[in-house]
Amino acid sequence: MGWVFASAFAVISFLGLYLSGRCSRLALELAVVAILTALAGYGWQGSPDLSGQPTAPAMETGTGSKL
Repeated sequence: MGWVFASAFAVISFLGLYLSGRCSRLALELAVVAILTALAGYGWQGSPDLSGQPTAPAMETGTGSKL
């Protein structure tokens, strides 16, 4: 389901830039590169198909010197 929202947001973002008519072709190409990079990062780091499982942070041990 996360892919649906991410893809819809990407399409809406691009169409908004394209239909405004204020962006040059180069700017639109750069926007497409940024959008596709964002989608790739979401797919790689976001793990949209996995359910969330929050965990408590690990306790730090005293490795530093005391003042």
